[in-house]
Amino acid sequence: MRTCTKNHLAGLFALLTLAGCGEAEPAVEPGPIDVRVMSFNVLCSFCDKSYDPWAERVPYIADILTRHDPDLVGLEELTTGDEVREITALVPGYDAVFLEDPDAPLFKEYGDATVLVRSSKFRILAHGSYFLSATPDQNWSSGWAGAQLWRIVTWVHLRQRSDGRELFFAATHFDNNTPNQEKSAPLLLERTEPWAKRMPALAVGDFNSTPDSEAYRLLTSGATEGGLALANTFDAAVTFEQVHNQPATPAWDSGERIDHIFAASPEPWSCARWAVDQTVYGPSKKYPSDHFPITADVTLE
Repeated sequence: MRTCTKNHLAGLFALLTLAGCGEAEPAVEPGPIDVRVMSFNVLCSFCDKSYDPWAERVPYIADILTRHDPDLVGLEELTTGDEVREITALVPGYDAVFLEDPDAPLFKEYGDATVLVRSSKFRILAHGSYFLSATPDQNWSSGWAGAQLWRIVTWVHLRQRSDGRELFFAATHFDNNTPNQEKSAPLLLERTEPWAKRMPALAVGDFNSTPDSEAYRLLTSGATEGGLALANTFDAAVTFEQVHNQPATPAWDSGERIDHIFAASPEPWSCARWAVDQTVYGPSKKYPSDHFPITADVTLE
């Protein structure tokens, strides 16, 4: 992957212009960004043994990516860079971005909140990560109270190859404890807001926050008066679809959603379709994860 900046801290309050990457900009009139976005918590490789083993689930995950063919993906609960590469080896055409910290005492590569970018559609101008903690720019800092694992945001600054339009995309995995969720929401908004003032912004992930939770309220109403508020593509979608291969449509409760695809933009945007995938795999007809992958077809004007 070729990028101009490889910075794993938050770093971008200066909002780099990032000229001089060595690629000429297209001499065409900028147009909308039509993008299919996915978020999928894949269930970590060593978690819940009631699901099929990781080696069997990797092809399931690859099948999901192949069938939905998203342009941008946030994958949660991948642990190592090797696990990311197991998936991308089966699904070519994506640049993968995740935390790389050669000085880390444990994980030199950390795949939770991995971003996949369709390389033929977008060029990565810059990328980085920050931790959901009181010291977000300190690698391996954990949350405000009772954190189980390190929680991070991985972000990318993108340029659409066809016309030069720019886009900000972030993937995250909030903690499943309180007050970490409620503290993480304002931090995500604070770090996303400077980008969303300049260009369309998308934030996806496992937020561990149902629509009736306080963290969700903060995300969608704003943490400060007049500050950034995110809109859920589910609410804006013209059509909704449950994708599955089961004899009858399985149950799914929208009020229990904790995985979300959010949007914010200085220009109008729309969502034509929002889908949840409930496909089962293997001889035992099991789900590949304890989360369902979700996709949204978004147009950013």
